Amino acid sequence: MNTSYFSILTSHFSIKELVGFMQRYYYALKAILLGLFIAQVLAVMDVYKSTDRLYETAEALSDAGYLAVPNRNVTESITVPEAALCGGMFFTLTVGACLSLLSFAAAWIWDRILRRNNYLLIPFLAVWFWCIGAVNMEGLCRIPTAYFLLIPVTVFSLTILWIPEPSQQTRIKILVHILGIAFLALISLNLNLDTKEAFIKIRDDFLLSNPVGKQINDFYYTYTLYAAEAFKSYDQKLIKTCSLALEDDEILAARIEKELIDHDYLVLDRGKPVDLDIITTEQMLVFKIKFWTILETASEKFLIFPRKILKEFSERSDKHVFFRKFTLFSILTVSFATIYFGVYVLSRILTGFFAEPARASIFAGMLTVAAVLLLLLPLHFETKKHFTEAELTSAMTSDNPRQRTAALKFIVKNEIDIAQFPAHIAVLNSPHIPERYWLAKTLGISRSPETYPELVKLLNDENFNVIYSAFSSLGQRGEKEAVGDIIRRIKISDNWYVQQYAYQTLKKLGWRQTDARKMP
Repeated sequence: MNTSYFSILTSHFSIKELVGFMQRYYYALKAILLGLFIAQVLAVMDVYKSTDRLYETAEALSDAGYLAVPNRNVTESITVPEAALCGGMFFTLTVGACLSLLSFAAAWIWDRILRRNNYLLIPFLAVWFWCIGAVNMEGLCRIPTAYFLLIPVTVFSLTILWIPEPSQQTRIKILVHILGIAFLALISLNLNLDTKEAFIKIRDDFLLSNPVGKQINDFYYTYTLYAAEAFKSYDQKLIKTCSLALEDDEILAARIEKELIDHDYLVLDRGKPVDLDIITTEQMLVFKIKFWTILETASEKFLIFPRKILKEFSERSDKHVFFRKFTLFSILTVSFATIYFGVYVLSRILTGFFAEPARASIFAGMLTVAAVLLLLLPLHFETKKHFTEAELTSAMTSDNPRQRTAALKFIVKNEIDIAQFPAHIAVLNSPHIPERYWLAKTLGISRSPETYPELVKLLNDENFNVIYSAFSSLGQRGEKEAVGDIIRRIKISDNWYVQQYAYQTLKKLGWRQTDARKMP
């Protein structure tokens, strides 16, 4: 009986066919992996250059008496090869993966659907040239340009070289994927998913709920900041540096320096590594980066509108506008493609045991759409969107951590004082990270004095997601008496992400870098 069942099971899809199925798509894996390898080499170069500059800047800030973020506990580790290798993976798995997938898709479409018609290759080339132009629209960007030049050429060429002859099921597969992806895209648009909330939910429900997910979460928050430094605009950076050449007017120089420092453009001596050089010519301030003049403005105008002028300087000097947008597009595209085709391949292998190839492809497409929908819908529909006061009280005493977390999210969203629910104290010792994270957020809304010690306790939590949320809540509450403690914690912290949130909290509480230089 077992032999008969096995023979029925394998009648449509033998082991030999399974091996053939895997070999048939091996060319795609090879082409995409080569694209990822090129991306990793470029990304490591970019991140290494960025972190090396960051190290020099942080050291100069510390030597000048400023409160540096990241501090020396972090900068001592950012120049090691591991930082560039791991930080570079962010660009590899986003921009590199997206360009590799798009290049493979373009080659596959040109071969399978367009029959290698040279005239129909022109639209693909037009899009490619437009992307290269957009990358350099605000100024020459060497490494981003290299991504868009080297990866598409390599992946497209190798795909065309290695792609096998089309099978009899090619048309069916094309139709299955077009209908499946179009349907899922339509559903996603109708769901109107909030990208930020979706990623937070994925982090809370899928990453922080298991040991492997926690490692991925830690890796992401540890190394993505290294990559982000490589393409941030000055306005997006936490701390910027500048030099000021106004020796002939000390009073004006002091006024301008105060405004610069208040907006986190920290003044260093000339000759130090700085983001911005400011010189004066005939009562005009000239904003320069190395040899290039970015902006000119009158001294008095700057003193009246410092934030506006500095924002304009950031916008004019920002060469990575398109690259940042493409990176966000890559995150969404790669995430969807990985889930969709990962599920499809597994479904196709399974359905191959029960159906002939054509039907197996159709069944696999249907299973893939159903599986992706099951992943998308929970991102749109919360377990419970509304709680009455009685239901909140009941949820906060529930034995189900997901129910308690849902209640905490509702409290944050509706700005309810958590002090109304005494059961929240037990969450301080919860083993579930998302619970403590959302509790920290509720404590930022609370104005009850008895909840302040609870917030301070969360500053000592073992998880950095909870800690940086607690710092953010301190700023939200306006707890100015915490300034000294926050500065101390920044100096001893070994987590760059935590230091960023703590520094932003200091700024919210009215602290300025001029105070740091007055400290002994």
